[in-house]
Amino acid sequence: MKKSGYKYIFGPVPSRRLGISLGVDIMPHKTCSLNCVYCECGATTNLTIKRGEYIPVKFIREELKNFLSGNPKLDFITFSGSGEPTLHTGINEIVDFIKADYPQYKLALLTNSTLFSQGNVIEQVLGMDIIIASLDAATEKIFVKINRPHPDLYFKQIIDGLICLREKFSGQLWMEFFLVPGINDNEIELGKIKNLLADVNPDKIQINTLDRPGTESWVKPVGKKRLIDINRFLSGFEVIKDFTAEKNSLVPKENDFIRFLSTLKRRPCTDKDVSLILGIHVNDVKTCLEPLIKSGKIEKKEMPRGVFYIAK
Repeated sequence: MKKSGYKYIFGPVPSRRLGISLGVDIMPHKTCSLNCVYCECGATTNLTIKRGEYIPVKFIREELKNFLSGNPKLDFITFSGSGEPTLHTGINEIVDFIKADYPQYKLALLTNSTLFSQGNVIEQVLGMDIIIASLDAATEKIFVKINRPHPDLYFKQIIDGLICLREKFSGQLWMEFFLVPGINDNEIELGKIKNLLADVNPDKIQINTLDRPGTESWVKPVGKKRLIDINRFLSGFEVIKDFTAEKNSLVPKENDFIRFLSTLKRRPCTDKDVSLILGIHVNDVKTCLEPLIKSGKIEKKEMPRGVFYIAK
């Protein structure tokens, strides 16, 4: 198992919202403005709001050119991964490169919404086709409890930034609301978040709950019945559904496993996820991954949705 040639792109992965998505991770691992209790990438090790060219744009551009030159079938190229993408001051250069050289691909940004009130951040992401921005609280108190922000981040500025983004961004703006049982899932908090998101006026509002192993072990997923009740109470929101796609029975190549390990570092996967990523039948997943488990490269963790494979 040789070292992956890709450091900054991963996948393609089956996304519950965006179909087959190639991930572009433009930040060093866990460099973020938040340290969310539910983050699937683990605890933030560099909590910051300082923007910079954390990874040289030319390196990211080279990897994208290498991969996209094969004209892969993708639904989206998604800026996401193990840090907050808008911390990178060259994000617009990467967007412009893809739009100019590979205009057939749609671009999505997954963001924690914290930096849109800073400088020219909004202007740098206007080339995206979809921005999926998260907001898990309606008050500073709940925001601090769930998202554990950098001390110089203020909740009101985040809301003002989102409203400004909506005014300037002509693409699709989706808002994600992550439910943390016992903190933001009561009717008072739900009513507040509904009113607040109405002020932002996104094209779509999605409810999410723990699906992969999170940072804090006490964070649990919301049960299906409770999720239905919350969805009914909020009205107009939608629950993020599972990804479905055709399965096949291809034999994965060595490069597939290399990219797969790179993906697991950023996104724990179930056997169904693995089957879609590697192009193998779900019944063959255990056999294929057993050598990686024995060698200590990955481990398994039991979750309500099933067993997840995680890069060690």
